[in-house]
Amino acid sequence: MPSSPSTMIYIRNKAEALDAVALALALPERCQQIVQVTIHLALCMDAEARYFLADCQAGIIEGGLDRMRERRRELLVAHQQEEPETIVIVDSSENQLLEQVGAALDAMRLSEIVRQLFPTIREKHAAWEIARAFVAAEEEVRQVMIEAIRAHGSGNSAAYEKGRAGMQRHILEVSPPWLAVLPTLKQACDEVSRDAPHLLAVVAIDDMRAQLVIDLLAGSRAEALEYLQEIQRHIDTLHELEAEQEK
Repeated sequence: MPSSPSTMIYIRNKAEALDAVALALALPERCQQIVQVTIHLALCMDAEARYFLADCQAGIIEGGLDRMRERRRELLVAHQQEEPETIVIVDSSENQLLEQVGAALDAMRLSEIVRQLFPTIREKHAAWEIARAFVAAEEEVRQVMIEAIRAHGSGNSAAYEKGRAGMQRHILEVSPPWLAVLPTLKQACDEVSRDAPHLLAVVAIDDMRAQLVIDLLAGSRAEALEYLQEIQRHIDTLHELEAEQEK
């Protein structure tokens, strides 16, 4: 557990990264919080923890999904400038699905913060279920997370439990109406991709997308699988860009 806002720690895992965020949120000014996390990023010794900490900074402190969207678009633009023949134009109307996939993956990253902070929620809910709560009520959920992370840092168990209960409530409020056919969606995703968990998550986060796949499966399985393959291609593109960023 972090001891004071001025303590500098070398971060070796996501648990220590979360402690670093708690230290930052103990500071009174947002600019101070950003500087604090930036310093901790420089002291991060593990690539996975560093990426998690960067997501905490963007998703919790700097502005949530909007900031994560900006960060992703900056990465896409930079890549397009370096290799214009390999990437589609970010703002093209034909790339709406790419944007939707990117937004779903951003929400999944925010869900990982919840899973790290609340082990009991991690045990009960898939990451995509948590991500749906961010998409549905981002500002309310972000505020719950900020207070809960502060409580985690200060050792305030009552405030921490209040945050856990609030997060649980938000997740249950957006439970999908098509949950009974989840095994059918999972089977189709497994058929399309070895990265099926990510593919299923991108589909399940958005009810319209999930219902489209369900309807396609009922009418033409081939069309459904083709659509899922297109989603997976976009997931692969974004994952490749992230891997390049980490180099």
